[in-house]
Amino acid sequence: MSLTKLKQHYSQCKKCTKLCDSRTQVVFGSGNENSEILFIGEAPGANEDKQGIPFCGMSGKILTELLNSVGLSREDIFITNTVLCHPEGNRNPAKDEIENCRDRLDQTIKLMQPRVIVTIGNFATERIIGKTGIKSIRGKIFEYNNTKVVPVVHPASYLYSGRNPEMFAQMKNDFSVIASLLSAKKKQKNLSEF
Repeated sequence: MSLTKLKQHYSQCKKCTKLCDSRTQVVFGSGNENSEILFIGEAPGANEDKQGIPFCGMSGKILTELLNSVGLSREDIFITNTVLCHPEGNRNPAKDEIENCRDRLDQTIKLMQPRVIVTIGNFATERIIGKTGIKSIRGKIFEYNNTKVVPVVHPASYLYSGRNPEMFAQMKNDFSVIASLLSAKKKQKNLSEF
């Protein structure tokens, strides 16, 4: 199974009646399928549902800026969501909806075998490492099946804060943690080649 086949398999998913009614399409994910880094958000918003790309609205612009601050781009990562369909009115995904998408997300992680998983916000963080309270655990490093996990604050929180400069500085610091994990892995890989 490849990510392309997995995407085809879930493109017509009917597990969540409410989500099927509110979506225009399944937003599987985008980016570099061979990336060492997997970003997991919450659920597609209205823009994402329209365009079929996760984080393509204002939150996506902030995410791109944060990636650029540590020398990464959208082409360097793969990004998906905890659930693949847009909840009506941008409501939070329900527990059963997250559960219905569990196997798909597990398969995505298994196929990609990322070195680092970045969970964006509480829903993705709880789904992957079973913890909430994003403000207290953001930027810390956790383990999930031998993969490093770094929870980060959702870019929407920064927008809702009125673009608080202190919050943005913290977010940049969290992205520095992600970048340091990637460069540490590259150093290990280079040393093992000798």
